[in-house]
Formats: sequence, C-alpha cells, structure tokens
Amino acid sequence: MNSPHTGDPSPAGGGPRPGRTVRVGRLLAYGYVGLVAAAGLTRAIAGARPDGILDALHLSTFPGSVLVTIGVLYPLALLDPETDPDPDATGNPFASAALVTAGAAVNVLLVYGVARLTRALRGGKG
Repeated sequence: MNSPHTGDPSPAGGGPRPGRTVRVGRLLAYGYVGLVAAAGLTRAIAGARPDGILDALHLSTFPGSVLVTIGVLYPLALLDPETDPDPDATGNPFASAALVTAGAAVNVLLVYGVARLTRALRGGKG
C-alpha cells in the first residue's frame, strides 16, 4: 500500500513513476533535436559540399522536414516568385541546417500529439 508516510512516490501498483517517463521523453526529444541541429551546423561550417550527410539528415527528420518544406517553404515561394524553395539553391549553407532542425522539432511535436491522443482515447490522465 502506498502510504503518505513512506515517502514512496510510486503508484500503488509499484510501477514506474509517471514523472520519470515525462523527463526521459523530454530528454530524448531535446537530444534528438540537438543532435540534428549539431549535425546540420557541422555540415554547414565544414563547407556544405554535396555529400550523403544531408540525405541522412533528411531521412532522420522525415516526415517533419517534408511538412516544413510543404507548409513553410512552398507558400513563401508562392509569395515571392523569385525565391527558390530549395534551401541548397539559396547559396546559404545554414538554410539546410535550419530546415532539418525545424523538421526534427516538427517530428517531436508529432510524437507528442500521438502520445496525447493515445492517452485520451485510452481514457488515461494527461
């Protein structure tokens, strides 16, 4: 039994504490976005030559990078016809780093939304 005097914050079932999973999830999300941002910045600082690193970054941030491209870059290109929606075509090596970092952030938000929806459909708290 879980008594207020035992100091045991775990639920009565003895399972893992809910706060711990939230912290681990946040750390994983921050680590994922930070790792993608660091890899993109490293590629940009190193010269952003055509290589497989950008392909790997786009693959690791799929579908978020596609959603950012369709939801942000293409509408901006429609507003200014002289703008190319391809970040590498701008000549700025940091544009691709920004795209894949934003894609990673969108992926984190997608996972968060799916987790909340799953909890709501199961009838759990959160």
